[in-house]
Amino acid sequence: MVLSGVHRTAHLFFRLGATALALLASGCSLEAPYRAPPLAAALAPFTSARGAPVAQQPLPDNWWHLYQDPVLDGLIQQALEQNRDLAVAAARLAGSQAVLDEAGAARLPDTQLALGGNYGKQSADQTVAAARRDSADTRWAYTPSLAVSYEVDLWGRVRHLVDAARADADAMQAASDAVRVAVVASTTDAYLHVCSYGEQIDVANRSLGIAERVVALTTRQRDRGLVSDLEVTRARGFLDETRATLPALEGKRRAALFELAVLLGRSPGEFPPAADSCRVTPVLTAPFPVGDGAALLRRRPDLREAERKLAAADAQIGVARAELYPSIVLGGSVNLLSTTGSLASLGDRYALAWGVGPLISWRFPNMAMSRARLAQAKAGNAEALAAFERNVLTALKESEQSLTFYGAQWTRQRALQDARSNDARAFHLAELNYQAGALDFLDVLDAERTLVAADAALAASAENLASDQVAVFKALGGGWQR
Repeated sequence: MVLSGVHRTAHLFFRLGATALALLASGCSLEAPYRAPPLAAALAPFTSARGAPVAQQPLPDNWWHLYQDPVLDGLIQQALEQNRDLAVAAARLAGSQAVLDEAGAARLPDTQLALGGNYGKQSADQTVAAARRDSADTRWAYTPSLAVSYEVDLWGRVRHLVDAARADADAMQAASDAVRVAVVASTTDAYLHVCSYGEQIDVANRSLGIAERVVALTTRQRDRGLVSDLEVTRARGFLDETRATLPALEGKRRAALFELAVLLGRSPGEFPPAADSCRVTPVLTAPFPVGDGAALLRRRPDLREAERKLAAADAQIGVARAELYPSIVLGGSVNLLSTTGSLASLGDRYALAWGVGPLISWRFPNMAMSRARLAQAKAGNAEALAAFERNVLTALKESEQSLTFYGAQWTRQRALQDARSNDARAFHLAELNYQAGALDFLDVLDAERTLVAADAALAASAENLASDQVAVFKALGGGWQR
């Protein structure tokens, strides 16, 4: 009778397991599959591209090659290999992958092996030897056991947990790509600043030479009795003003070199000599490709990260909804018993007692708690959707703004180049007329100040133009592809 009952229980266990597997195979689901939200409004070309020297061709992955600067190419390669922010991102990515592996392991059975022991008087019917006595002896008892359990994922709770973990891992990958974009852009920007400040220092030194020449000219004129000491004093004052601009530029250049060194994973003082020798700002003379809004959505890692977070939030709704239903755990166990006082007796068939049988565990949820968790998951999904839409708008705004600033700076630099040419000719004519006595010294000094200011403005414009170009590339999300 006992054996028959065991057979009936085992038969029921396997029937329930087969039923659960059939339900799983039928694709039991409580909600529609996740779909990324459509964003047709972001597929149009950039409106600001019309005012900037750009082309509609797709942005190349390694956009910094457009500068055709081998030093910059080498710096970017070093930054991608040694940058500490990228090392942090890589560690976080490895952690997210481990979380995904942990979630996937929930699909496997859970096994528990235990060994217990206690000392005392056992009941008289536990061993063959004790059956012949009025009372059992006091002795050690050992109870090893093995239990196996498996959650039947009828409602997709485990599947959605895995989906959420996978989406989180994808979001972390996108976040790592975003760090790569930032590192490439920051390294390029720091290098361009080093070059630009070097160029501005050279411009300031040329302006200093002009000021020194005017001082010498004014001194000769005073020695001839043509001008007073006032003109000489004014000329020397302007010389001192021009010389005073150099320390600030030198300080900014050193700061840019320190920034570049840290981006390369070095201490600030270990900046590369090749970058230190740069004195001309690299610029793109030809229109560079920017693509359109559709390419932007595919390329920007922060948008991909936001979309993957939305997918994870959607999967969490599936987890919370599955918790509204009873969970089913199938299991079995084997228990051994030894009361002979020796672990070695566990291998003695006369000293062992055992049992094996299926276990079906139904856990009914706390409905109030489960509904609250479902409401939290839905709120989190709504937040993730709003954040995704906000990030899309922000990406479009940043792209339009960067293109606008770049177009404006490009136009301004062309105007400054024309102005500088005219100011240089005006200063040359003023010197000739002053030497001939046909022009007052104040006119020469004014022409000189104008030329020096034009040189400084043109050099600063080159710096701003280079930074604006990098800002465009960064807003477009280029540089993460490997």
